[in-house]
Amino acid sequence: MDATNTLIICAVIAWGLQIITGFLQMRAFNRMLQTMSLKGSVKIGKTSSRWKPRTLVVLAHNADNVIVDASIMKGLTIFARPKALSAVLHARIPLSEKVLSELDASTREAITCALSTK
Repeated sequence: MDATNTLIICAVIAWGLQIITGFLQMRAFNRMLQTMSLKGSVKIGKTSSRWKPRTLVVLAHNADNVIVDASIMKGLTIFARPKALSAVLHARIPLSEKVLSELDASTREAITCALSTK
């Protein structure tokens, strides 16, 4: 086997692994979204930066506009998985500046995007 065939085989294997891990990430996100939708209305927001790691926030709130569940996916790769965001749990929408000041800039941007009325 020459170097060209070896390179092609390595590229195909890497591409297949990317497809599989991307599928697993989407499945984890969809499962999390499905369980959150049972708790109330769901709002999703993400950062808009192209070069920084993306941050995706999912908030579930009840009829009284109290956040009953919150998750965050943050990362640059396909290995990012949803994690609980406990800093905003049981907060009322619109969020106070005190609650937002405890979060990092990318999380604040994603939450602001989720809560905007666009």
